[in-house]
Amino acid sequence: MRKANKGTDLSPRNSLSRRTLIAGAGALAAAGGAAFAPKTVFAQKRVSVKYTLGWLPEGANIWSYAAKQFWSKAGIDVVIEKGTGSAAATQAIAQGKYEFGIPAAPNSIQQAIKGLPLLSLGCFNYDTTMGVAVRPESPIKAPADLKGKKVGSTLTSGEYPFLPTFLKNAGLTMADIQSVALDNKVREVALIDKQCDAITCFVASALPKIMAAGINPRVFLYSRFGLPFYAHSLTTTSAFFTKEKALCEAMAMGLSEGVKFALLNPAETIEILFKEVPELKLASTAKDQVAIGMGVWAANYASKEAMDKGIGYADPAVYAKMTELVFENASAPGDKKPDPASLYTNEFVGRLKLSDAEWTKAKAASAKYALG
Repeated sequence: MRKANKGTDLSPRNSLSRRTLIAGAGALAAAGGAAFAPKTVFAQKRVSVKYTLGWLPEGANIWSYAAKQFWSKAGIDVVIEKGTGSAAATQAIAQGKYEFGIPAAPNSIQQAIKGLPLLSLGCFNYDTTMGVAVRPESPIKAPADLKGKKVGSTLTSGEYPFLPTFLKNAGLTMADIQSVALDNKVREVALIDKQCDAITCFVASALPKIMAAGINPRVFLYSRFGLPFYAHSLTTTSAFFTKEKALCEAMAMGLSEGVKFALLNPAETIEILFKEVPELKLASTAKDQVAIGMGVWAANYASKEAMDKGIGYADPAVYAKMTELVFENASAPGDKKPDPASLYTNEFVGRLKLSDAEWTKAKAASAKYALG
């Protein structure tokens, strides 16, 4: 495993007529997928929607704020609100509190197994970065070395249900480790202060806090051990998708533009985030922490899906695998496994692509943050 390198400072509320929806869809189709056609999508009447993050504003979801400029040009005013976890975000979307959100795909699948009618309109983070972090000087050089070690976990955190499978794929069982329950407020501190030999976490979220303490951890991602989990996915309900298809299309395309902007303009994107959420920059290490989280996301986004098929594209085979894994590890008696094809659509994504030169630029900017 390579180490992560230390970063340096670096329903809509306005009703839509059928005519407006058809005009919007036609304008997008006329764009031919080459570019977003923002000025003509909802020109007749601006639309206001609410959009929830899966977690707090951070580098890993910064592209949502970059997308606001494209949504606004399309006639869509998007109110972005912080989240308290992907499970809560999926439930709020299903309840109609938000038209859209970006929960992690496994959480949406888990809620779909429980009967919530959720639909992903595109994948905008190809790795949840669920995994295990250890200190750089640790004798733990591979997951098999966790045997007999203290492994701290927040039991309600999204990666914890999959820890047994991760260990199994590494040749261990839960009985082989000393599992320690930790509050989410002290999880990273437990590693920093050497109270645990390792912690389980979403690495992209935990890494900035750990590195702010001057520690450059070694990490083992679940995705490298048979657990391929997509992260942030633009999510709505199947009913809203059917009713407001043109709006869903415009949101997916605008978010695709935001992702491309963030990949190619990281410094400018950080400034956009600080302008939108000014309280973030109060901490002395704020820019470093945002840059680290953003860098990890960008390094992961240079994946075969986005590079070969275009921004937002979801691989059907990965969705099938995720559905199987979530059902096996996080379902309850009586739950039914949904058809993976019913959980996502690639209809509006994959149209926007980066050139080879642009991918080279994006990968060079994020190379020092690559994990695994």
